[in-house]
Amino acid sequence: MLISAGESSRILAPQGVSRQEPRRAPLSGLARRAPIDQLLAASPGGVLVVRLGPGSEPEDDWPWTRRVEAYRRQPEIALVAWLQVQAHLRVYERLACVVTVRGYPVLLADLVSFVPAAAGQVELGLERPGDWSRLLHDHRLVTSPGPSWLLLGAEPYLGRAARAGDRGEPVNAGRSTTWSRWA
Repeated sequence: MLISAGESSRILAPQGVSRQEPRRAPLSGLARRAPIDQLLAASPGGVLVVRLGPGSEPEDDWPWTRRVEAYRRQPEIALVAWLQVQAHLRVYERLACVVTVRGYPVLLADLVSFVPAAAGQVELGLERPGDWSRLLHDHRLVTSPGPSWLLLGAEPYLGRAARAGDRGEPVNAGRSTTWSRWA
C-alpha cells in the first residue's frame, strides 16, 4: 500500500511524531531500495522506467491486467529517446518496464512493443514480467530527477562513431574522462 507523506503525518501525529519526520524517512534511506546492479544484470536490454506524478497510483485491489490497461498509453517522448527504445527492442526483443509513482513500482511488465498511438501518445505493448521483477518486490526504484521516461543501463547507439573509435578517434564527448580533460 502506498500513502503520501501528508497522510503518514496525519496517521502518526497522535503518537507524537512530528509532521516532518514521515517526510524525511524516504530521503534517509529507510525505504528499501532496489539493487540496481542486480536489476540491470537480470535485464540485459536495460530497464525502461516510466515515472508518473502523484495521484496516479492504482487502487490496491487492481489486478495486473487492470494496471496494464490504465498505464499502457503514455504521452509520447522525444524522438531520440523513442529511437533508442526501438533500437533496444529490435536487438533484445523485450525490455524490463517499471512504471513508478514517487519511486514506488505500480506496474512491472516486459515491454515488447512501443508504437505511436492517437494524438501525441505512445502505446506500450506489455506482457507479464520476467524473473527480474522479483528484485523489485517491496523495493523502491530510486532515480534522480529528470524526464518522465528513463532507460536505465542502456548504452547509446554509436553508429558511425563506433568505427571512428576503432580508428583511435575520440568519441562520446559525454565521457567523464573528456570532461576531466576540459576542467
